[in-house]
Amino acid sequence: MRALKGNYTLGLWTLAAVLLVTSGIGRGDSVSQLHRTSAPYEQDLVRWEVTHLPDKWLRQAVGIFGGPDEDERLERVEEFFRVSQQMSGKRREIERALAEEASEAEVAAMEEERNRLERRRVALSPLVEETLESAISQSADDLGVIARFGPVRWPPVDFAFQAGGHVLVRSPRDAIVRLDDRLLTSDISLPEQDALEEDVEALEENISAIVARIGGVATYPAQVTPDTSLRGALSIASHEWVHHWLIFHPLGRAWFAGGELTSVNETVANIAAEELGDRAFYLLTGEVVTREPWQPPRAGEPRPPPEPGVFDFRHEMRQTRAHLEELLEEGKVEDAEAYLEERRLEFVERGHNIRKLNTAWFAFHGTYADGPASISPIEPQLRTIRADSADLAEFLRRVAVIDEDGELERLAREAGWRP
Repeated sequence: MRALKGNYTLGLWTLAAVLLVTSGIGRGDSVSQLHRTSAPYEQDLVRWEVTHLPDKWLRQAVGIFGGPDEDERLERVEEFFRVSQQMSGKRREIERALAEEASEAEVAAMEEERNRLERRRVALSPLVEETLESAISQSADDLGVIARFGPVRWPPVDFAFQAGGHVLVRSPRDAIVRLDDRLLTSDISLPEQDALEEDVEALEENISAIVARIGGVATYPAQVTPDTSLRGALSIASHEWVHHWLIFHPLGRAWFAGGELTSVNETVANIAAEELGDRAFYLLTGEVVTREPWQPPRAGEPRPPPEPGVFDFRHEMRQTRAHLEELLEEGKVEDAEAYLEERRLEFVERGHNIRKLNTAWFAFHGTYADGPASISPIEPQLRTIRADSADLAEFLRRVAVIDEDGELERLAREAGWRP
């Protein structure tokens, strides 16, 4: 499979410029001290664009003269994710060896094997990226959500594998509000994350901070972590492409307003990526992905309780969020922080290794309204609109015009949603 990409480099540079200019991170508060504190760990987005955008399209131009057939491409895709799995296993093996104080020679041999796997994965990346891009592009075409100008599809699906980066998120201690983000490099260590959070929190008394790992970034090309499965990579790449599509519509440009509009953007991208990624997975493997159809909650009917004796992460985290909101509304900030630490230890005991739990954690994870850290009605509102739409293309057209708080609720009510 090969994506249909023509001579439209000028358009691509325009897209990259739009994404770069609009991705100035921060939402209006003073960030000079914050920048000085986080600068040693921040990712250089300009360098990313300058390095990756021309390189990607040069390879595409060379590819016009021929390349591997479809069967070979699929073999390379399978090998790529097999190597990624082997690398994850080798990393765990090294961590265990270090904990058990293995000899330097033993650890060095393991590191060399992991480095060999890394070199192979890097060599496979360009072909695998092109193959997945083609599948997602065809999926978007099949679902009617990508514009076509002759052989050109717009915006083009384009991503590069990049080790999972991190984002620094801040929130007031007495409210769950995502103030601003700083995009960090992938190699910031856990001790450095802890130190950076402490330094950022020391800048202002009423600030909590968290460094969170992310799987993708909507730069152009998008950044997608290779440390996942084929389905995972297709989902992340599809999610980031939806952001590329949205930036040409009011909703995408409203991402930077923060609050509800950011959450609507992220949740729309998640919902659309399910369908795009599932279709792309089928195109590559022939396997149909089945999902439980979404069922709207009935008015006045409580959520079903978890099974007795089963620790339901989603249920427990939403309960934690709800009680946290109650404590913050009563102004009990210190009580809220003590409660979150108690809950964090419970989650760790149950096998969920949460390093830090604070308002910044909820501000970041709660942006995704379909996740367990959110208690907002945004997901059911969007799911209602999707269920009322003939197809994904209609759903995206209906929500893409949103650019003010409250518009989603109006559209959802028109589609049949009720609180």
